[in-house]
Amino acid sequence: MQKLGERIRHVRGRMSQEAFSGLLGISKGALGGYERGENCPNADVILTICNKCKINVSWLMSGAGAMHAPDNIDEDERPENRPAPLEDGSQTAGELSCQMAPGQDCKAENNALRAHCRWLQERLDQLEAERRDLNRENRLLWQKNADLGERLARLEQSQEMARVNARASEEDTTAALTVSRHGVCCNRLQESCKTDRT
Repeated sequence: MQKLGERIRHVRGRMSQEAFSGLLGISKGALGGYERGENCPNADVILTICNKCKINVSWLMSGAGAMHAPDNIDEDERPENRPAPLEDGSQTAGELSCQMAPGQDCKAENNALRAHCRWLQERLDQLEAERRDLNRENRLLWQKNADLGERLARLEQSQEMARVNARASEEDTTAALTVSRHGVCCNRLQESCKTDRT
């Protein structure tokens, strides 16, 4: 599961969105937005999911490590339950969350929240880059649409002119034929008159 929303959906399992959102103390709509990847949950929601469902924060945030947080301190120390450190050597939010115990001071929780804030900032930067790309693409599409509309208007205008010219040409041809027929009739009549006189 590559996306945070997919992992939250996986944690929810067969529980309804209504029941799960009630467990977390958030609205059903907010939960739906998180699962669809439309919104990013804040640190409180992440930590609530991890605490209520016994989920490893690093797994929920990045998909790394074991899904379920260990139940006791001995399991915390097992290497397979320790998430990999970040590239800068600092601890991940999951690593810090697994080390937190009830009654512990707020320093570890603050560090976990800072790690989550860094992740949120990266996500915001990605979304901002995507937004800029979409705006650029949108402007290009609007320009192409305007150009196509202009070309279509010119084409329709030229087709209308061709129709008008064709009608005028038909009328001229009909008029010429009428004049020609009328002239033939006049000639016949004149010949007929000459014949009668003689």
